[in-house]
Amino acid sequence: MIRRSITLPVLLLVSCAAIAQEQVDKPDATATGPLNLANIALRVRITQATPQPNTLAIAWRRGGEGLGGEVTRGAFTGSNGQPTLNLQEWTKPLPLTEIAGNKAAWQFPTLVVSAPGGRKATPLTNISVDFEFADAAGHVLKSFTETAPDGATVSFALPGAAADRQSFLADLVGLSEHARRRHQRLAALFPRAFDPPRLFGVIGHLAGYGEGSGYGIRHCNPAIVKEECDTLRLLGVNGLVSDRSIQLADAAGAGKLFRHVYWGGPGSGSPMGMLKKRAADPEDACPFDPALAAQMAQRVAATIPEYRRVGADQSWALWWDEIGVAAKTHLQTCPRCREKFVEYLESQKVDPAALGAKSWDEVKPFPIWQDEKTSRLAPAPPDPGDALRYYYTFRFMTHATAQLFVEPAKQFKAADILLYAMQGPTPSWAGHSLDWHEFYDAGGNTAMVFETSNRDPRAWQFESYLADIARGICQRHDLPLGVLVKPHRGAVEQRMLALAARGASVIEWYTYGPDYAKGDSFSQSPELLQHVATAARFLAANEQYLYRAKPAVPVKVAFCSPRSSEIWGKATDLGVTAFEDAKWVYIALRHANVPVDVLSEQQLAEGQLDPYKVIYVVGPNVRRDAAEQLKKWVEAGGTLWTDAMGLSRDEANQPAYEDLTGLNNRELQTWGTVEPYKATELKPITAHDVPQGTAFVASSGITWQPAVGRELIDPARAKDPIAQFTDGHPAGVVNLVGRGQVWVLGVWAGLTYSADVRRPDFDMSRDFDPRKARRLVTLPVMEPGHVSSPAITSVPTVEAVALVKDGHRSIALMNWAYRRDTARGDETLIPARDVRVELRGLGDIRHVRSSNSGELKLRTVEPGKYSVTLPKLDTIDLLVLD
Repeated sequence: MIRRSITLPVLLLVSCAAIAQEQVDKPDATATGPLNLANIALRVRITQATPQPNTLAIAWRRGGEGLGGEVTRGAFTGSNGQPTLNLQEWTKPLPLTEIAGNKAAWQFPTLVVSAPGGRKATPLTNISVDFEFADAAGHVLKSFTETAPDGATVSFALPGAAADRQSFLADLVGLSEHARRRHQRLAALFPRAFDPPRLFGVIGHLAGYGEGSGYGIRHCNPAIVKEECDTLRLLGVNGLVSDRSIQLADAAGAGKLFRHVYWGGPGSGSPMGMLKKRAADPEDACPFDPALAAQMAQRVAATIPEYRRVGADQSWALWWDEIGVAAKTHLQTCPRCREKFVEYLESQKVDPAALGAKSWDEVKPFPIWQDEKTSRLAPAPPDPGDALRYYYTFRFMTHATAQLFVEPAKQFKAADILLYAMQGPTPSWAGHSLDWHEFYDAGGNTAMVFETSNRDPRAWQFESYLADIARGICQRHDLPLGVLVKPHRGAVEQRMLALAARGASVIEWYTYGPDYAKGDSFSQSPELLQHVATAARFLAANEQYLYRAKPAVPVKVAFCSPRSSEIWGKATDLGVTAFEDAKWVYIALRHANVPVDVLSEQQLAEGQLDPYKVIYVVGPNVRRDAAEQLKKWVEAGGTLWTDAMGLSRDEANQPAYEDLTGLNNRELQTWGTVEPYKATELKPITAHDVPQGTAFVASSGITWQPAVGRELIDPARAKDPIAQFTDGHPAGVVNLVGRGQVWVLGVWAGLTYSADVRRPDFDMSRDFDPRKARRLVTLPVMEPGHVSSPAITSVPTVEAVALVKDGHRSIALMNWAYRRDTARGDETLIPARDVRVELRGLGDIRHVRSSNSGELKLRTVEPGKYSVTLPKLDTIDLLVLD
């Protein structure tokens, strides 16, 4: 059992003991010079143990158990080479590289002391271990002592990436000192008193402590946990993940400080695992198996007491981390799934005849998966009926997955617990088998949580895209929003504010670690700790303006990257390009300070489009019911925008919508390719044999080469061309439909806009040319009377989000501009200087205060239109308008 509380005097005594023990550290004069771990050896001795054994054994291990990789194990021996030794006896020295390895990174080898007798032996506690590191000549380089009041496990921290011997020895310390230094270093940077946010939930992690020895236990010292708790508070943390973390905080006497929000079980695994473990063939596991529903109900009932025991202000239950789909190839052969597939088609108002069938008896899921392990898809079927079945089979995977959670969500909700499956950032990657919009439309979750994992600085601004998608979903279904911000992925402050400004009420710093217990952590980085602590203070200081704030003015522009285009993009080359293009069309809109609502095809099909003046639909495929509603909206005066091959095919991948675009016989001329973005590196757009005459001629006379290809618009059918290529072909047309208009550009506008920044030596402050594709994207918005952006910045990569909360108006600002120096091999933020922010449509403004810079000089441009200039913006700021 883990102790639930420890009195303050005991904590102080243990902490003082740890500090006193560190004083045995007396490096030899030979500690200077080059670093060579192969010439350093470690010996240890046990000076104290309860009960005092006659003999004892000392085992060591490193890696695994949350740190990644395999566990490497070994044991110390006595000076005589025997596996056991006496109290106060030094072990035989072991090469440090044998115990700690030779990776250029922090390593945390763990020692476990035991008495002979195996499991029958009395467990040892109150262990004290002396460490002594010496060179090949026997000179002592470092020594210190670690204690384990509650067990027999201790660890030490080894800085494998140290540049020289002196810095290596300075940071080679026991785990207690490693944690203490981290806390003290951060406390020195932020000496002023600080209360973590009271409204926002800020989630952290605790791990590594245990009583005794065992898996994942790195130490048995509650004073170390107390140091980590103090560090978490400096990071603004007021909630924890997992019952284990809560138990550790309680053991350190700090549990009351971390119960604002609690994220707990049932767990990170798929519910399908409960069936697959019992199935002779795991592929036989069916998401519609009644036995699974019963097992899930039992799991919910068993989990609810965990939340009651913790007693947090808010309880969020995770079930399935980085959720995928519950079944793929199984759906194609299971009789039960075939019946559910037919029910699903009927709910979608699909007729058997549309599938080429005479009755439902002939209908079954299309075999879209050739190989589930590699996610290899069957090619697009040419027959319209098969193609429609292919499309609905793909969507059925999300439906089959979401229905797993409907009843468990109700059970949890009755106990005042929110249920979520944690989503990966797949809309900003290459798409996914599971669709965000459809999953929440099916009512599977009562909260939404996704993670931020984009690693390329050029893609960090995609967090705004993900946040706008999530904002729309949560508004549609009245869900709270939580996010995982990964500091070690970069742009800590910008990610945090982009999400908080769009309604996220809980933020998890994923993951503090600590570093000796969890490999995917940021606690080992002083720089990232400083960024996180800075972000937390900004959040706490401004939560009265940010917490669940709303857009300050109604959003008049909608954006849709159609699910049908994504699906067919996985079976054809065309849609992959369109899916990548759509993300950059969104970025171009945000660089022009255009607020957008991200809609799904289902929302388009529901037809509630009157609030919008302009709608962007980026992709070749659109559902017919969605297109019908778009046409009605355009006829009533709306402006619809798309680019190359956009709105050219329906959900069965058949040619369609000539009445909307005014174009038929749509044809693409291609001379390049773009790789799907998959979280890591944004790849250059390749080009080969670019045809003559394909440069775009802008109205200003500037020409530029479109990326990937162009649509060959028939000049005879181009009733209202808006631009042309150098060979005379129309580069875009406007088709008048009723009182509205449909813009069709013959280029991949988003990809073209991103082309310059895809260099290895990118500079985001100059690689987005407004004279190129961004102007084409924003022309419909800029038409008189269409859209008025409430906040316009003079720097495109400084994003502005206008908010209102309880009558308080504010502007959240995020600087996304980074530069890569290929010679140095690093990436740096480019501060924005003299940033002018134009404010309009926000009512009367008399004062503007910057969260970072204080009062700003307000200039009235004209009635209702103002501007302020921010001298410098590093990462984020908030302008408060009075």
